[in-house]
Amino acid sequence: MATVIQWVLDTRKIWTEASKTAELEHVAARAMDLISDTERAAILRYYHVRDAKLALGSALLKRLVIAQNTPGLAWDAATAVRDPHTKPVFYHPSGSLSQPLIFNVSHQAGLVVVLAAHDAPDGTQVGVDVVCPGERRNRDIESIQKEGWTKYVDVHDSVLSPVEARRLRELVVPVAGSSADIADRKLSYFYTLWCLREAYVKMTGEALLASWLGDLEMRDFTPPGQTPEGDGLKVFFGPGGGNLVTDVDLRIEWFLGKEYMISTSVRNPDANTPLQIGKFELLKLDAVLRQAEELRATR
Repeated sequence: MATVIQWVLDTRKIWTEASKTAELEHVAARAMDLISDTERAAILRYYHVRDAKLALGSALLKRLVIAQNTPGLAWDAATAVRDPHTKPVFYHPSGSLSQPLIFNVSHQAGLVVVLAAHDAPDGTQVGVDVVCPGERRNRDIESIQKEGWTKYVDVHDSVLSPVEARRLRELVVPVAGSSADIADRKLSYFYTLWCLREAYVKMTGEALLASWLGDLEMRDFTPPGQTPEGDGLKVFFGPGGGNLVTDVDLRIEWFLGKEYMISTSVRNPDANTPLQIGKFELLKLDAVLRQAEELRATR
């Protein structure tokens, strides 16, 4: 039976003494010592320390999830590589195309999110995405109030299906309150759709510039926690409206109150043995470092 791992690391609350990226070498010395020279050099090239912290957290969690789920593997060998689509993957044994652990990572606004599965059935794919609607809220609200909701949707419609873009443009939300309150409600639909699509596209291993983006269509999407429309979220794929996708489990939830949305996308090749997606675990840095150091010392 497959083991599913769902982790979140909040880098906003760690390594806070570092005001510049270079200072992470000392402030985050334990973590930096657990990654490769190549990873360390890439992290130190980030201009903003917040971005460097995300990259460091991502590198550390990828190594940890690989090492924990590959018995006997040396810590230094727990290294992800890029597949032909540039998606991070782990091949084992070395030189093969076997993936005993499949995983995907997303990060935004301080959070690093990992979705992984060990011993999943052949053909299983996973994708995860995290968005923070509040990160751009002031700019979003200003843009909507200045140019209108339709113009806001038009700016992004190149990565949406025609039906999705039309639904957003015609969205009517029953909210009493200020124009900002109404805009917030509409934005919750926009970011829900964005997060769902990102998770699906990342599951496939292709980037948001994939030629088929217009053939991917989310129907009856609603913000997490809201009463579903119709029979709930449905995914269609293919030209001219496409066909209903039945082998993908696509979900979205709020995380840390309503600060973030996290979407998971899983392609289950066997409907009788789907991956069991649960809740994400918010990790503590000390526990992560301790587990990593123990693995390195014993492998």
